[in-house]
Amino acid sequence: FPLRYLSVLFSLPEVEARAERELALHFIDVGQGDAALIEFPDGKTLLIDGGGEESDALLRYLRALKIDTLDYLLLTHPDSDHCGGFAEIMEIKGAKTVYIPEIKDVNINREYAEFYASVAESDARIIYSERYLRIFSEEEYPYSLVFLSPYRAGNPGGSPYDKVNGGDYTENDLNDTSAVVWLDYFGTSALFCGDATSRIEETLIRDAELNFFEDYGVRLDSTEILKVSHHGSATGTGEEFVRYLGLETAVISCGENNFYGHPDAGVCERLSEAGAEIYRTDLWGTIMISVFPDGTYSATI
Repeated sequence: FPLRYLSVLFSLPEVEARAERELALHFIDVGQGDAALIEFPDGKTLLIDGGGEESDALLRYLRALKIDTLDYLLLTHPDSDHCGGFAEIMEIKGAKTVYIPEIKDVNINREYAEFYASVAESDARIIYSERYLRIFSEEEYPYSLVFLSPYRAGNPGGSPYDKVNGGDYTENDLNDTSAVVWLDYFGTSALFCGDATSRIEETLIRDAELNFFEDYGVRLDSTEILKVSHHGSATGTGEEFVRYLGLETAVISCGENNFYGHPDAGVCERLSEAGAEIYRTDLWGTIMISVFPDGTYSATI
């Protein structure tokens, strides 16, 4: 254990242990960033994004859960507030399989370059994120996680990757390379949106209406739990998208009194009007949602 991380051995958070047959969603408070841990009912783990510079908090949380090595690690896109803690996570914990964006410029920012180097030096299996990838189990406790976006690079209909890899792109174009994944366990479903903008939301609605996801068991309009895009920024979580989903619970990961003014008041209003209960890491810290095999779930803060 590197000496510079000695502090991680102490002051561990109190984390409720996952009960047998449960699926646990942990939306970890990492300040102005994103980090969500999924504990699948078979004991496998998936960490989606690694926060910004708050890797110590993330490492403490994983240690509190007695997670030695992650089964899966997913970086939605290269923004530093999503990959900032991942180089340390790879160094200290490691992962068996790592999903990364298909971005050609590995030096797109310092944090991503450090993360990419740590993955390349590891023994992890590396997979580029693209639509229709799956993580699933058909055993006693069947769960299914499906990548809904982005299209693979070079897709005939276009891909957000192509825009970014072409070199002429905006911040929103980079955000649209975000892996968007949909998770279902016994009829309770959750959607994780990275920083995707309303352009991606419109594509998802269109393709769901065209039954593109039918063969994968995805029912986008039955999504009950939403990890809100881009820390609640006004670039996403559009009115049509919020109405389309069957939302009951919305989780916003953002830092207290952050510089960006996240979350946007209009986004919160839309979510509330749709009947969603809103949980915010800047107000309540880490949020845990337990999903039960009888089709119900509960949230604790």
